[in-house]
Amino acid sequence: MGNTESVVKEISIDASISKVWEALTKKEQIAKWLMPSDDFELKAGATFNMMGESKGIKYPHICTIKEIVPEKKLSYTWAIKDKLSDTLVTYELEEQDGKTKLTLTHSGWDKVTLNKEGTTRDDYNNGWEQVIPGLKKFVESN
Repeated sequence: MGNTESVVKEISIDASISKVWEALTKKEQIAKWLMPSDDFELKAGATFNMMGESKGIKYPHICTIKEIVPEKKLSYTWAIKDKLSDTLVTYELEEQDGKTKLTLTHSGWDKVTLNKEGTTRDDYNNGWEQVIPGLKKFVESN
């Protein structure tokens, strides 16, 4: 597997699409499973910031919303100041047997211009392995 292939995670969430969509698009919910953002706004072209922290180091993320298809698809650019640029995160939702199938794709690894410790494709592959089950747990327990 090359280091430029998209990271893809699929998970089935025992909740309605609208409930999963809210977790992806309401900033007070995003903070519960991903990272806090003070300025997230569900609007194409809107740029928002999130602050991540790992091993005591803060990682300011800068994202710009590219596409919104209500209750179906959300995508935004994903960059970390001075560490990572030009990647794209896409969430896609589908109804499946009364549950919601969520597919996350983190792409653009072939275009990455900055890459430092903690920001490689493999780091993200491992990171999403934790985050996506956390999203499922958050949605199903609320």
